[in-house]
Amino acid sequence: MDIRQLSYFVTVVNEGTITAAAKALHMSQPPLSTQIQLLEKEFGVPLFDRGTRQIRLTEAGRTFYLRACSILDLCASVKNEMEDIQAGAGGTMRLGIASSLCGFVTARWLRPFCRSHANIRIQIYEDDTYHLLEKVRTNQAELAFVRTPFAAADLNIVRLRRESLYAVGLPGFFQAGTDDPAEAVSLEDLAKMPLILYRRWEQILADTFTKSGLKPNFFCVNDDARTTLHMAESGLGVGIVPHSTLLRTDSLTARQIHCQDLQSDICVVFRNDTYISQAARHFLKWTQKDGE
Repeated sequence: MDIRQLSYFVTVVNEGTITAAAKALHMSQPPLSTQIQLLEKEFGVPLFDRGTRQIRLTEAGRTFYLRACSILDLCASVKNEMEDIQAGAGGTMRLGIASSLCGFVTARWLRPFCRSHANIRIQIYEDDTYHLLEKVRTNQAELAFVRTPFAAADLNIVRLRRESLYAVGLPGFFQAGTDDPAEAVSLEDLAKMPLILYRRWEQILADTFTKSGLKPNFFCVNDDARTTLHMAESGLGVGIVPHSTLLRTDSLTARQIHCQDLQSDICVVFRNDTYISQAARHFLKWTQKDGE
């Protein structure tokens, strides 16, 4: 097995067929098929389900695809970093940023940092917290900006900022005449509203309402804070999101939830047993200096 074979395999999966992959790789189909067969022979397991025109991965194939992508990403990052060093540039940092944090991390840390470090390059992996933790573990990302709750005893965790959860919706969902954005909304009021939330908060919110003897109406449970905001903007209900997601919500009314249990920490996580580029180390210090 070599890097070239990994690249062939990933291209086949991404393109969907051997024919399309061969075209993308500027090679003929037979030698490409041969390389895939050599991989399967080396591992002793089939990587693809045969018999259909569209490529379908076996369970072994899905696992191998994830590992192959990690290896190829790491090789590309090493190559880019060596080129930066050769050119005297500032280097490349590989960051993971939770989808709900991209706007906040960019505005608060990335923008001023990049203005002060003109030669820095960035690779960003945008995903949910749990997938980003895995990218740090597999060294695809050097640093990942995620939010609690999560469990990662094997990683270094630096807490940068604590924030409350907010209820956001069109003004009609909230009491008339309350124009003060600092005014809080109670759990009792929220229990009367159709709530929109992303999945990782479902159990936490359910437990919080239950402790208060309330039964909430979870109108919609989804997988992303951005979806929650879009649905709230369309008037379908009241979204529950951390404060840092409220960067572009001019059409929405936002109220802090009056409950000390409903808070989340923004954290940066990294490994302490692997090389972290100079660029990433500088950025880590920058966030810690500026974090609240």
